Amino acid sequence: MKRIRLGCGAAWARDRFDHAPDLVARGEIDYLCFDSMSEVTMSAAQVARMERPDAVPYDPYLVERMRPILADCKRRGIRIVTNQGWLDPVAAAKRVTELARELGLPDLKVAAVSGGVLHQSIADLGLTFIENGEPISLSRDKILSAEVYLGAEGIVQALEQGADVVITTRVADACVYLGPLAHEFGWDFSDHHAMARGMIIGHLMECGTQVTGGYFADPGYKEVPDLANVGAPIAEVSEDTVFITKLAGTGGLVSETTCKEQLIYEVQDPSTYYCPDCIADLTRVSFKQAGPDRVQVLIDNAGRPKTDTLKALIGLAEGYMTEEMVLFAGPGALERAELTKEILSQRFDKVGLRAQEIRMDYVGINAVHRESTPAWTGDPYEVVLRIAIRTETRADAEKLRREVDPLAVNGTYGTGKWATTSPGSRVRAVVGLSSALVPRKSVPFEVSLHRIAV
Repeated sequence: MKRIRLGCGAAWARDRFDHAPDLVARGEIDYLCFDSMSEVTMSAAQVARMERPDAVPYDPYLVERMRPILADCKRRGIRIVTNQGWLDPVAAAKRVTELARELGLPDLKVAAVSGGVLHQSIADLGLTFIENGEPISLSRDKILSAEVYLGAEGIVQALEQGADVVITTRVADACVYLGPLAHEFGWDFSDHHAMARGMIIGHLMECGTQVTGGYFADPGYKEVPDLANVGAPIAEVSEDTVFITKLAGTGGLVSETTCKEQLIYEVQDPSTYYCPDCIADLTRVSFKQAGPDRVQVLIDNAGRPKTDTLKALIGLAEGYMTEEMVLFAGPGALERAELTKEILSQRFDKVGLRAQEIRMDYVGINAVHRESTPAWTGDPYEVVLRIAIRTETRADAEKLRREVDPLAVNGTYGTGKWATTSPGSRVRAVVGLSSALVPRKSVPFEVSLHRIAV
C-alpha cells in the first residue's frame, strides 16, 4: 500500500531553522513542507516595501532555509512545498534557481504558484467587509494589501509538472500538505471528503511542534519532556490510515491530547471549518494512541462541498503606534508607577498629543487581561508601566518618547527606563486587518516553472 511521509520544516516565518535539516537527514520523508505565514505576514511585507523599496517581496529567510537542505532533498527525492513566495512567488522561484546554480543543481525544477494578490482591484469588486458590512470602496485610500487564501490546486498542478520545489503566494496553511497528498493519491477536487481529509491532516501539521508538545506544556498539569529539543512532526499517510509522529530521539510528545488541542486551534466552529477546497467537520475526527509518540488520526467522511467564495485579508493603513516602558522597583513601586501615569496624562494634554488610542498598563498586574484582571492584593516589589499609543500621524507618535525620556530627571525617584540609550525611532506603521469574501471567479491563479538557464 502506498505510504507518503510529510515533514514540517517550519510553522511560521521565524520558526527554528534546525527542524528541516534533521527531517531531511533522518525522517525518511517524501515531502518537506514549510508554512511561512501568519495573518499579518502579507500586510507587513507590503509595509516593509513601502519603507524600504529594496526589501525582497518574498520571505527574507527563503535562502537561509533552502541552502542547507536543497542539495540533499534533490539527491534523496524529497520534494519541497512552501508558501514563502508571499507577494511575488516568481521572484522567489527565480532566487531559488540562482541558489541551485550556486549549489551545482542544474536539473532542479522550481515552480511558482501566483495569484490572489488583489490590493489594486479589490475596491472595485463591489464587496463589503465581513466585520462591519461597510463597502470596501469607502476605504480605497487606506488599502495597503489584499490577499486571498488560495487552495491547493496550483500546488497539485506544479507537482504534476515535475517541480522539485513549489513556492506559493498565500494559500491556506494546510494546503501545503493537502497539495502533495492530493497529487500522490490522485484525489479529485470535487471529492469533498478527500479534500477534508487532506485539510485536517494539514491542519494538524501546519503549526509544527504545537502537535508534538510545543505551546502545550504546562508544568504540573501537562508535562512535556525535553522541550528545548522538541521534534518536528511527521504525517504518515496511506489510502486508509493517517498517523502523526516525530523523529526518534527528539524531545516533545505526540499524544491524543496534543493532537486534540491542535485540531481545535484557531477554529471558530469545529463542525464547520471553512477551507478553500472544502468545508471540514472536525467533530468527525478522533485519535488513538498507536505507540510512543505515534497517534492514529481517524477521519470519518468529514467533508462538505466548498463555498463559492474565498476569504481575503485586507490590510488597511491605520496610522502609527509606538510604546515605551518605565520600570519601578522596591517599596512603593506601584504607587510611583501610578503617579507616573498621572504625570504622563497631564503632559500629553500639555503637548497636544492627539492619540486615537492610549493604553497604560502595569506589566505583571493587568497588562494582559486588563479590566478582567482580579483585584490586586499586596504590594508588588517591581512594576513595569507600559505606555502604548496609536496616532494618525507619525509626528504625534514621536511625542511619546519625548515625554517618557525626560522622566529620568522629571519623574518620581527610582524611575528606570527600558532601553533608554537605543537610537532611532520606535514608531511603526499600524496595519489593521479586515476581511471579505471574494467570488472564486475573481481569483485566478497561475503556475510557472523555472529552471537554470542553459
